[in-house]
Amino acid sequence: MDQEVKIQQYVLLAKGTRGRGLTEIIAKATADAGVFGFGELMDVPSIKELQGSDLAPHFALLQLFAYGTWSDYQANATSFPALTEQQVLKLKQLTVVSLAASQKVLPYSQLQASLQIGSVRELEDFLINHCFYTGIIMAGKLDQKQGCLQVHDVVGRDVRPEQLPELVQRMAKWIAAGDELLRAIELRVAYATATNDAARQHREELEARVEEVKRAIKAEARSAEGMGGLEDATLLDLMDEDRIGGMGGVGLGLGGLEGPGPSGSGMRGERASGRPKR
Repeated sequence: MDQEVKIQQYVLLAKGTRGRGLTEIIAKATADAGVFGFGELMDVPSIKELQGSDLAPHFALLQLFAYGTWSDYQANATSFPALTEQQVLKLKQLTVVSLAASQKVLPYSQLQASLQIGSVRELEDFLINHCFYTGIIMAGKLDQKQGCLQVHDVVGRDVRPEQLPELVQRMAKWIAAGDELLRAIELRVAYATATNDAARQHREELEARVEEVKRAIKAEARSAEGMGGLEDATLLDLMDEDRIGGMGGVGLGLGGLEGPGPSGSGMRGERASGRPKR
């Protein structure tokens, strides 16, 4: 059952109870394994009335579980009602919570002194069984090599009224630090956006230039192909003219040899000089 639901049940019971009946409610609430906050129960008018009565030690016990530790109980044990085994376990759990809320690394020696636990093995068993798993009041890691408890997370406890101003200041500092971090993130986002836009624009300009160069190369290639075709055609025409001219010259030469001479007869009718007559 959720802690808030449980404490509300005790609050409703206390509102309808007076006198010694309230001591039983206090005893049950402080021994309940699922309740770690008692502020709402202490605010019940009938509970507050216990302070000025012979039942004041029971109200002091409730305050001890709300704000105190095992060491506080040991220092003033006679001022409180005797604790049951469940209450002892609960108060030691709350002691670990208080220590873990103020320190992220807790030496085994400090924990042993605060909980009055003799051996490291017994301490580790307590932390594993009653803080990590059964109680689930914190998350952390046992570093056996360094002999310490590394705290990752821990449940909250009630805050004394006199501690509220300090808590408010700490919260204000936390909020201010959060705002500063948010502004830094926004600046980084703006810078990243501007850089991305500039890079995109540069890429687009580069791509446009590449396309322009491609078009120019294609145009030059087409122009070169056209000029090459014209030169080939001109060369073929010249070769044809040379061939035709050569054939004409041969024909004239033959005609000169076979045509009639100045005497009207061909060269065949003339006798070669120096040839003897028959």
